[in-house]
Amino acid sequence: MNYDYIEHLATKAKDGDLKAKENLIKEFTPLINSLSMRTFIHGYEKCDIKNECFLMLFKCIATYDLNTHRFVAYATNSIKNNLRVLLKRYDNRKDIDGFFSLSDGIECNTSLSSDIEDESMKLEYENIKLLFAIKNNLSDSERYLINFVFFMKNTLTNYAYHENISYMTALKRKKKALKKLKNCIVGGNELWELTI
Repeated sequence: MNYDYIEHLATKAKDGDLKAKENLIKEFTPLINSLSMRTFIHGYEKCDIKNECFLMLFKCIATYDLNTHRFVAYATNSIKNNLRVLLKRYDNRKDIDGFFSLSDGIECNTSLSSDIEDESMKLEYENIKLLFAIKNNLSDSERYLINFVFFMKNTLTNYAYHENISYMTALKRKKKALKKLKNCIVGGNELWELTI
């Protein structure tokens, strides 16, 4: 690799020159091919790994600072670090995972469909209980708070701004409303662990 030539291409590519980007891709293709052939990531094929590397190369072009260091070293380290992150993310996966995987050549024909149906019915029942508790046991202001924050996907900060109250007051109102709901639903469910 001619480092000065690549540095010149990186400067032009950062300014938006498409031909310079194409030439950078051509210059880095042997490195990316080599890395993708030596790397195995569960769930990724060789072409997926190459695409991740090229995507990282484009990110490097966008974020490269011309005054700090050489582009070749920056891009090479970024691509390798990106592959390391992908490896760490998928390192804990096994060859056999998922509901319908094969083990010893025999397909698992357990009662998965009935379990899934039972689970979906249970979740539907929990949702109905939650909506019933919201409707019957909360005041109008508490109902508005729950609707604004959880169903309309707004933040508590937005609620506090909208109601012209402090954030701490909004937080206390939210905790009070959720505590009421928890007491209404016997046993609670996973929702309470996430929201309180």
